[in-house]
Amino acid sequence: MSHPPLIFNHTLQGLFARTFHEGVPAELKAQLRSVGVDLDKQLLPAYPVQTWCRCVELSAPVAFPRERREMAWRKLGERMIDGYQDSMIGSAMFSMLKLLGPKRTLQRAQKNFRTGNNYSEVRITEVGPTVMDLWFNETDEPLRHFTSGLVLAGLRASGTEQPQVDIIDKDSKGFTVRASWKPKA
Repeated sequence: MSHPPLIFNHTLQGLFARTFHEGVPAELKAQLRSVGVDLDKQLLPAYPVQTWCRCVELSAPVAFPRERREMAWRKLGERMIDGYQDSMIGSAMFSMLKLLGPKRTLQRAQKNFRTGNNYSEVRITEVGPTVMDLWFNETDEPLRHFTSGLVLAGLRASGTEQPQVDIIDKDSKGFTVRASWKPKA
């Protein structure tokens, strides 16, 4: 029997703490309550992935009001990772990623994603020395773009030069990004 896909509460906490440094705006808090996330109470241990998707959908235009929605979702993912680097644990973790380099960082993607949820599957194909395709079992459009932002910010944090992440394929079971970077001189 398979388990329902869940996002762990520390993932939600991280998103809101790192995105809204001045605190989550009251209007957004009200919208989040309507989808089952009450930031004024203790968070549940986990939430359905559909609730997580709605959190990303609702938060992105508040955080990035001038961006088109796909870019706002992506930038939200980037901001979450960039903010995590500023935490004590994140700083230590990202120091390690710089030692690993981009290829080994990407090879750890499933393990890293699984720290925040119970469902992520990642399949990796090495295309070239500085190019990898990563397939994720993410089917919601906001989460596809959000995940692309997570991967891009993770590559940046691993010390790569000129990282690029583009969605190259989508289907009913997931999507593929192509991650590339400039080789070190």
